[in-house]
Amino acid sequence: MIQPDPDSESAGAEMHRSIMTAFCDVLRTSQLPPMTVMNLAASALGAVYKEVADQHRSDGGCPCGWKPSPRTDIAALQAALAASIEAVPSADLRIMQAVGRA
Repeated sequence: MIQPDPDSESAGAEMHRSIMTAFCDVLRTSQLPPMTVMNLAASALGAVYKEVADQHRSDGGCPCGWKPSPRTDIAALQAALAASIEAVPSADLRIMQAVGRA
């Protein structure tokens, strides 16, 4: 079994907190429907991708070595979105398989 990367998990948790806070703030202050706010979040993520990708294409590039490829990068982002939606939290007792009897 592959062990999770603690740095990646921590970064993911921080990203989740930041996005959830922003989402809730916009939802509360704008009174827009949740799906409209979700679309705004997706557009913002796309804009962040474009800005970062543009910087990596500039003269000299970036020492990190990332070479943006919009087609494959967007497919990876879509797959990550789909996987996170389909993932069932392990804390949901209704879907856990019983191991024994109590």
